[in-house]
Amino acid sequence: MPTVLRAGPYRIYFWSHEPDEPPHVHVDRDANSAKFWLGPIRFARTLSFSSVELRRIERRGMITSDVKPGEGVEDVHVTEDTLSVDLIDGRTIIVPLVWYPKLLHATPGQRANWQICGGGYGIHWPDIDEDLSNVTDALTKSYSNKVK
Repeated sequence: MPTVLRAGPYRIYFWSHEPDEPPHVHVDRDANSAKFWLGPIRFARTLSFSSVELRRIERRGMITSDVKPGEGVEDVHVTEDTLSVDLIDGRTIIVPLVWYPKLLHATPGQRANWQICGGGYGIHWPDIDEDLSNVTDALTKSYSNKVK
């Protein structure tokens, strides 16, 4: 169940093998769970979310992202103090590793074991269960939050 996005109290993820259903994501908060079909995004079912909260999830667009062509991940480099992500469009984003405590405290081998996820726009480190979804947003938002 790779995590695609964490937004506030919500975890958005997908199962890697559900062949009898159209593409979709699951949204969990505590013991609540819902499923949303993708393309177009629409509510499928819930196990316990209220209708008000489901509308809020849909309206806030937490299960969509505003990625642009070229912002996909091409390569990742993690040093002792920086996280560097090369994008398909030729840009490189470099941020302090201290912004990501799991990566900061991981071994070099754990840092080197990363996978592209989220349709090419995210990074997953399976050994430490760390995810960055929509890398350009995650890294630039982290920057704007840190410099305030």
